[in-house]
Amino acid sequence: MTPIKATLVCLIAASLACSGDAAGPPPVNPGRMTVQISGAVHLTSEWQAFGVFRDLLASDTGQLSLMNGQNRPPSTGDSSFTLQFPGRLDVGQFAVGRYVPGAVPTVPVVSVLLDGPEVGLGDARFFGSLPGGTLTIDSAGYPPRPGLDLGGLRGTLTFNAVSLLGTPDTITVHATFNSHWYHYIFPNLVVTLSGAGPVVGTSQFSTAQSLDDDHGGRFVEWASDFGPQHTFPHDISQELRVAAPGVGTFTLPAITPTQFNDPAQWPAVYTALFYRDDPRIALSTGGTLTITQFIAPTDEFYGEIHGTLTSRLALWTDPTTLSGDSVYASITFAVQLWPLGGIPASAPAFVR
Repeated sequence: MTPIKATLVCLIAASLACSGDAAGPPPVNPGRMTVQISGAVHLTSEWQAFGVFRDLLASDTGQLSLMNGQNRPPSTGDSSFTLQFPGRLDVGQFAVGRYVPGAVPTVPVVSVLLDGPEVGLGDARFFGSLPGGTLTIDSAGYPPRPGLDLGGLRGTLTFNAVSLLGTPDTITVHATFNSHWYHYIFPNLVVTLSGAGPVVGTSQFSTAQSLDDDHGGRFVEWASDFGPQHTFPHDISQELRVAAPGVGTFTLPAITPTQFNDPAQWPAVYTALFYRDDPRIALSTGGTLTITQFIAPTDEFYGEIHGTLTSRLALWTDPTTLSGDSVYASITFAVQLWPLGGIPASAPAFVR
C-alpha cells in the first residue's frame, strides 16, 4: 500500500470512529431502559420499561400517563420507579416537579423504590422527585387505536430525589428508555337521580363496563357513589340493555320483574337500577336512549359507546307489587367495550 493510500485508509477509519461517537450510545432495546443512580445510592443497571396512557373517554381532563421502570430478578431485589404525567405524554421536553405522596400531579413527578442487594441497602428506601429534573420524549408511538396492541415511547429522564422515609438522603437518577407503551381507555359517566328513591343528586364517582349479554345484545353497566366517600358496594348500580347497539335514538318501554327475570321476554332496550341500602328494584317505565357514537370492538382494539339516557323507573317491592314510588334518572356516558380478544392484563407495576 502506498503512503497516500495508507493515509486515506487511516483518515476514513478515524472518520468512521468519530461518526460512531457522535451518534451517542447504542439504542436501548424495546421494553428496556438503562438506569444510572448516584448520590446516597450507586447503581448502573438495565431494567424493564413499560407504561400506559389512561385515556378518559369524552374528556381532555382527568387523564394520566404512567411510565414504569422495574428490576425484578430475585437475586437483585425489587427496585422500581414510576413517572406520573398529567395528560397524554407526547414528544417534547418537560420539567419534573416535586413528588407529594397521594396528591394528584399537575406536573410530571417521579417516585422511586430501591430495594435489594444490588443497591447495597439494608432496607427498602422510598424517594420522591425534587423540582428541576427534565423529561425528554424523542418518539411517541401510540397504537393506532386503544386496546391490546402496544406502541413505544423513547427518551431520557434525569431528576434528583429525596428520601421520604428516614434520613433525607438524596439521589440523582438518569434513565434512557425505550418503553413498551399501551393506550387504555376508561369510562366517563355522570349520573343524576331525582324522585322518591333513597339516593338523589349527582354522582361524585362512577365506574362502568360493557359486556355481551349472551342473547345477541349488549349490557352497559355502571356503579356510582353520590357522597365524598367511595365505598364498595357503591351507592347504586345500574344496567342498560341494548339489543342492537348503534347510533340512533331509542324509546324505553315499561318492563316488569317477570320480564326482567326472563331473557326471552327482554325488550330491545330497558334499564334497571339497584340500591345498596334498599332492597327494591327500579325498572324503567319509559324514557329515551340516544347513542351518539358506537365503535364495535375487535380482537385487538377497544370499542366505545357514548350517549345519554333519561328514564322514569318504578320501584318494585317484590315481583308483583309496585311500591308507588318513582325515580328519574339522567345519565351521560362514554364507556369502553372490551376487545373480543379479552381484557388486557394489568401492567406489572403500580403507582407507589
